[in-house]
Amino acid sequence: MKAITISLALLSISCIIALAWILGTPAPIDPRVARLEADLKEARQTISQLRRELAEKPAPASLPTAASKPTIDAASGADPAPNGSPTATPLGGQAGALREMLKNPAMRAMMEQQQAMQVEASYARLMDQLQLTDEEKAHFKKLLVDKQKVETDLGMKMLDPNLSPEERKQIVAQAEKNKKTYDDAIKTFLNNDGDWNVFQAYEDTKPERTSYDALGRTLFASSSEPLTQQQEQILMNTMVQVRKSPSQDQAALAKSLQDPSQINTANITRLLEMMRLNNQRILEQSASNMTPGQLKILEQYLAQNLKNTETGLKMGSIFTGNQK
Repeated sequence: MKAITISLALLSISCIIALAWILGTPAPIDPRVARLEADLKEARQTISQLRRELAEKPAPASLPTAASKPTIDAASGADPAPNGSPTATPLGGQAGALREMLKNPAMRAMMEQQQAMQVEASYARLMDQLQLTDEEKAHFKKLLVDKQKVETDLGMKMLDPNLSPEERKQIVAQAEKNKKTYDDAIKTFLNNDGDWNVFQAYEDTKPERTSYDALGRTLFASSSEPLTQQQEQILMNTMVQVRKSPSQDQAALAKSLQDPSQINTANITRLLEMMRLNNQRILEQSASNMTPGQLKILEQYLAQNLKNTETGLKMGSIFTGNQK
C-alpha cells in the first residue's frame, strides 16, 4: 500500500507538470490537431477574459466591519480580497478556470494525444527488444496508452481539493486494482516469462526514462560526447537507485503531496531542495563512469529537470487554489 500511495502522489505531480508543459508548448504542426489547437487557443482566451472580469468586478456595496467574519465568495470558493480590494483576482477563480479547462474536450484530446506520442517514443526501444511484429506493436501500444490514460485520470482526481480522506483511500484502492488489471493483460499478451521480466524491469525506470527521453537524450545526443548505450543504462540505474532510497522526510513528503492542500509554497520549497540533494548524489555517483564533459551535460539536464518540476508544482498550487 505504501508503494502505491507514494507512486500515486508522484503521478499527481507528473500530471501537473504535463499540464504545465502542454499549456506552455505550441501544438505540433499536424493537420489532425489543427482543430484542437484552435479550440485550445479559444480556451486560453476565455480564461484570460474570465480573469479580467474577476479583476474588474466591483466591490460589494457594504463591506464587512472589523468585527465581522469575512464571507466566502460562493462562485469561486475563495476568501474576499484583502480590504475588499476589487483588483485582486481570487485564487479560487484561477483554480476553477484551470479545472474548467481540463473539462474542455479539446484540452483532454490534446493531453491524450501527447500521452500517446510519449508512449510511442518511450517504449519504442522495448518493443524492438521484444521483437514484436507491427501488429503486436499496435496492440501493445494500445494497452500502454489505455493504462496511462487511466493512471492520469486518477492522478487528476487526486488533485481535487474537495476530496474527503475516504474518497482518497478509494482512489488509491482503484489505482491498485487498475495496476493489477493492466499488468495481467500485458503479461497475457507477452505470453512469456522472460519478456514479462524484461517489461517489468523497463517499467521500473519509467519516471527516469520519461524525463530523460523528453530532455536528457537530446542534450547528450547534440553534444560532442554523447553517452554510450552502456553509460545511459548505468545512469538510469543510478537515478532509480536514488529514487528508491528516500530519506524518511522525503518519503513522508511524497505521501503528503497526495493531498492537494499540501501542494503549497512551503512544501514545494522542501521538495525542490530534496531534489537538489538527490541530483548531487546522482552527479557524484556518475563521476566514475562519465567524462568531465558528460558530467557537465548531466548537470545541465538535472538542473533543467528541476526547473520543469518547479514550474509544474507552481501551476499545481494555482490549480488546487493553494498559491500563497
